[in-house]
Amino acid sequence: MRPYTALFLAAFVSACGGKDDDAPDGEGGTDTPADDTSSPGDDTGGTETMEGFDINACEDVLGDCVQIAGGDSEGLQEVTNLLSDDTTIILGEGSFLLDNQVTIRNTNITLMGQGMDLTILDFGSQAVQTNGVDAVGDGFTISDLTILDAKKDGLRIEDSDRVVIRRTRATWTDLENEENGAYGLYPVHCTNVLIDGSEAHNAADAGIYVGQSQHVIVRDSLATGNVAGIEIENTQYADVYGNTATGNTGGMLIFDLPGNPVFTRDVKVHDNIIVENNTANFAPGGTVSQIPAGTGAVILAARRVELTNNTFSTNNSTDIAIINGLAIDGNEDSWAVAIEDIVGDYEDLALVSDGTTVKNYDSSEIVIAGNTHEGSGNDIDILSLASRPIGYVIGAIYGSERVDDILYDTINESSFDKDDPALNSNDNKICLGDSTGATFASIDLEARAAELESFDFPTTERIFQPEAPFTPFNCTELTGGPIGDISITVQ
Repeated sequence: MRPYTALFLAAFVSACGGKDDDAPDGEGGTDTPADDTSSPGDDTGGTETMEGFDINACEDVLGDCVQIAGGDSEGLQEVTNLLSDDTTIILGEGSFLLDNQVTIRNTNITLMGQGMDLTILDFGSQAVQTNGVDAVGDGFTISDLTILDAKKDGLRIEDSDRVVIRRTRATWTDLENEENGAYGLYPVHCTNVLIDGSEAHNAADAGIYVGQSQHVIVRDSLATGNVAGIEIENTQYADVYGNTATGNTGGMLIFDLPGNPVFTRDVKVHDNIIVENNTANFAPGGTVSQIPAGTGAVILAARRVELTNNTFSTNNSTDIAIINGLAIDGNEDSWAVAIEDIVGDYEDLALVSDGTTVKNYDSSEIVIAGNTHEGSGNDIDILSLASRPIGYVIGAIYGSERVDDILYDTINESSFDKDDPALNSNDNKICLGDSTGATFASIDLEARAAELESFDFPTTERIFQPEAPFTPFNCTELTGGPIGDISITVQ
């Protein structure tokens, strides 16, 4: 008998008061100590005799729990196929060679290993385009393991509440390979999400990507070698702190995509390290393929964002770019969402509306303060106007000059002047008054792009480069007051 089978059946019999062995596996619950779950006469023994469970074991868990010996790939698939709600699955030390995704469609499931370096779910032999771990269900927790070489997303969690991703790594063996999976850690359409102490490497789109979600914390995690390190997309009420994004194409992205019913708002990005994000862009397509290598952070079509107390260094293109959504999709109708379809809070955001639809392309109410900047903007990615349109225009403007630390595209401002602060508007409430350690430029991107298309090459003589405190962008607080504490419920 497989070790996981002994534990699974014994836990079931104990919980159901001695039902015979023909009863369905995994129903009911038990607080029976793990020491009592051995099958009499089974030489695999209980949890005490199973090797490879030094970090996490069923003896430490209340309720239904299944241990699966390291490398028992068939056992893992069998258990998840027969899974019932309210179950903990503990994987032993070792590599699980899997040719299909691990699918979970239950509530209150915990999947844990023995550590990111000790328990490996290896999907390198997948024959079809599937994810690594694919979960739908409230109360899902995953921890202490690595997901390797999934054909699509490493970890995808969808339509779930109370999601915890802790000490989990998603990675691909090949570096800068457009055939790598798109997303490493990817909760989407979720609420109450915690990503803690986790890692994502070498994703062909985004390493850590929270999409279309509400009430999110991403902390103390690492993203390297991805096209986008950490992305907060169409998400409300997020706190992103203590993370390191390095060696990506772009380090940190906070943005909306057009046509999505969740509008990004109230995002706090603070106390992160965003350095040396200079990896060549290897995305096979999509919006992320436009990111210039060497980009620290991008705020695009987002509002009520606080970017504070972060460390920026040696991002070759620029540290921070504030971009209007029309810069990536100039068709305003693409951004229209019917009011009845909108998810979450939006009424106080002063978004463009005709009474039946709302358009969320503007970036507004942005505070950037207290960040440190060193050594960035010295080698901008100007691959081509078609492939890197924003990077190409900025490269044309600056030429051999160092690019400023903070760039603003100035789209949808009512007035622009390259010299006089009084002739520049700040309609979108971009607040840089406490960014005294940075340099800043408002570039009037649409005008510069038009010049370039007419072979009238722009220079820094045509952009607005005020000194700190960057009047009229010298405000220091959001109109509605600072973003409050971001709280989540994961129990």
